[in-house]
Amino acid sequence: MRQILVLLAVVTCTASTVSALEPHNAAAAGKSRISACALLIEDLVTKFDTTPSHLRHSGVLRQFKPTEEPVGPNGSYCDDGQIGLQVNPFSRADELRKSPGKDWQPVSGVGDTAFFRNNRDQYAELMVWTGPHHFTIQLSVPVGGTADSIKSNVIGLANGIIPKLRGQ
Repeated sequence: MRQILVLLAVVTCTASTVSALEPHNAAAAGKSRISACALLIEDLVTKFDTTPSHLRHSGVLRQFKPTEEPVGPNGSYCDDGQIGLQVNPFSRADELRKSPGKDWQPVSGVGDTAFFRNNRDQYAELMVWTGPHHFTIQLSVPVGGTADSIKSNVIGLANGIIPKLRGQ
């Protein structure tokens, strides 16, 4: 009897967790979940990826498929090796847009509002707002490089994502 009760508790908790993560809950809230991985098309990734060219051209890294998981009420996160993309990750996006923090530098020419940050020269990060959406990009800094040296890559990637996101 005790084993049955434990099994029932585990099944109930698992079902609740899976249900909370499914896209239909976002639809119930009036919004459908946006796929971050669908925005990171291979041509765009290849153009702005910071992977060393000998690895990029070998095709070894493309053997690994991007992985995606839900984030927030209608967003998602895509991990595509050297690039991480979060779409609509913040529930308090308007507050963050007004006051992003001292490490974030304003960037013009990207979306409606954008901020760049050097994350300890491990990642170049960009937060962007465009229309009703916001997203973040984390781009890995190559060994021996700096976040500032790949700032144009992360901006180019964002500018490639914006038209696709506006269509959502």
